[in-house]
Amino acid sequence: MKGLVLEGGGAKGSYQIGAYKALRDLGMEFQGVCGTSIGALNGAYIVQDDIDVIEEIWTKYDYTSFMNIEEKLYEQYKDLDFTPKNINHVIKLINKAIKNEGIDISPLKKLLKETLDEDKIRNSNKDFAFLAVSWNKKFNPHPMYIEDIEKGRLVEYLITSANLPIFKIDKLDDTIYLDGMFSENIPVSLLEEKGYKDLVVIRLLDDFLGKMSLNKYKDLNIKTIVPSESLGGCLNKDSEHAKKNIKLGYLDTMKSYKRYEGVDYYFEADYKFDEDYCFNKIKSLNEETIKIILEIFNLKNDATLRTLLEIIVPKCGEILGLKPEFTYKDLFYKIYERKLQENKLNRIVLYDFNKVVELIHKNINNSNVNLSNIKGFKKDKIITLLTNTLILDFKNNM
Repeated sequence: MKGLVLEGGGAKGSYQIGAYKALRDLGMEFQGVCGTSIGALNGAYIVQDDIDVIEEIWTKYDYTSFMNIEEKLYEQYKDLDFTPKNINHVIKLINKAIKNEGIDISPLKKLLKETLDEDKIRNSNKDFAFLAVSWNKKFNPHPMYIEDIEKGRLVEYLITSANLPIFKIDKLDDTIYLDGMFSENIPVSLLEEKGYKDLVVIRLLDDFLGKMSLNKYKDLNIKTIVPSESLGGCLNKDSEHAKKNIKLGYLDTMKSYKRYEGVDYYFEADYKFDEDYCFNKIKSLNEETIKIILEIFNLKNDATLRTLLEIIVPKCGEILGLKPEFTYKDLFYKIYERKLQENKLNRIVLYDFNKVVELIHKNINNSNVNLSNIKGFKKDKIITLLTNTLILDFKNNM
């Protein structure tokens, strides 16, 4: 059985909609879905098989459809994140919530009741679960499975999982429930309990604690989708922000399954530019190019193939910000991506790498390689000079 696990993270959750759309386009089907907080809410719509409804909610409904809050306060709090640097601010908001002075989310409850079809979820033949915690001077985890929830009360219980500690808190069955993030923000255990071994986890953060929590599931086959950049604040419900995160979720997922390529940008998969092709392009750099690069790096080595592969290539990867385990293909793509970056081209777009290469080659010539005053160059200029040198050689040897 294949299961989907959705991490909590407030308004960052729009990312999961794009990621799920990509998984669906890849032909993936899930027999079970679970989530914490916003992951629980997104999960309900996924089980309901109404991804278009939840996407419309994310992109066409503003913050007033989720909470009663003055615009000034919304603008003040929308980019707030539950991170250590904001801990003092968050504690103040939690104290307000405990005194029942938190943000009123009545509009969200109304919206869920209008757009969620509990019967459809129950009749989906899919496992569905989410996590909340009860508060009684300490946090007590409460796993909630659809089959254990009284009929007609699903929305009430879903809200408990998404009760961020800055919202006004209402008791449910004489119990104070808070966001499931206080127990397990990536609730893999909910599907593990059901016997699931094959899971896809859609994360909303790329943090150390999250990685550690996943590392303990050694016996499970877990594929993790991780956002390639920050998704913004936990309350940011601005439409354009949500659209961007949805698009990013789609692109990151397609790249994760190797349908798209690139390091920081996204390109349609083009099997011409495989590892062998990229290795041969780099290995074939001419002696003059190697000498120029040695001068750029202020190195005194001989311009040999060994110098190129053992010294220049690692140095290029380092200065371009590649991970230590980078491949020749990563380096080749990153060299061209640098030109997109220099021209401030949108990263969250799908490009045709062939066309990118053609356009960059068309606009580069010998005048782009000028070593005069190189000793006074700052890092950005050195990188520009390096990539120009490499691309000019690639162009001349295509």
